[in-house]
Amino acid sequence: MKQSIITAILAGFLLVGMSKLEARPYSQMSCYELWYARNAIFAREGYCFSTRQALNTFGRRCFPPYGRLSRREADEVDRIKYWERRRGCTGGYVPPAPAPRPSYRGYGGGYAQVVGIRPNGFLAVRTGPGTGYPQIGSLYPGDSGIRVFRCRGSWCRIRYGNLVGWVYSGYLRFY
Repeated sequence: MKQSIITAILAGFLLVGMSKLEARPYSQMSCYELWYARNAIFAREGYCFSTRQALNTFGRRCFPPYGRLSRREADEVDRIKYWERRRGCTGGYVPPAPAPRPSYRGYGGGYAQVVGIRPNGFLAVRTGPGTGYPQIGSLYPGDSGIRVFRCRGSWCRIRYGNLVGWVYSGYLRFY
């Protein structure tokens, strides 16, 4: 009986350790995931958040040591900031894109980034250009490098990794 309890406890520690090893590297994270990882470090240390996004995500916090980071934590924040700069992130939440202009009709041959989506939300990828088509996938705030093939009205045909479908262009920033 004691041995089975000890085995279960050791297995639990092993699972916790394995989950940390399987975390995605910063180079593969979206802007929102990078923003979340950076601010989660501050949240653990009691930082007093004031922005609406941070308050909605982490709460006010505001307890000792009030966001003071150890050297190791500060280095980790610097690594995250490096990837945010490299990806062109603007702080996790990107303001909504302007309404699609007529020039987007027939647009193709470029790339886009997901903007204007709530931090915990997503942009549905559908089988066709409209909400009546089934959803086949999701894009998340800050996802970039989305290949845009063409647009029809307010909908664009895209490829993101292995995902190919249609998304509403009002949540894309073209570049």
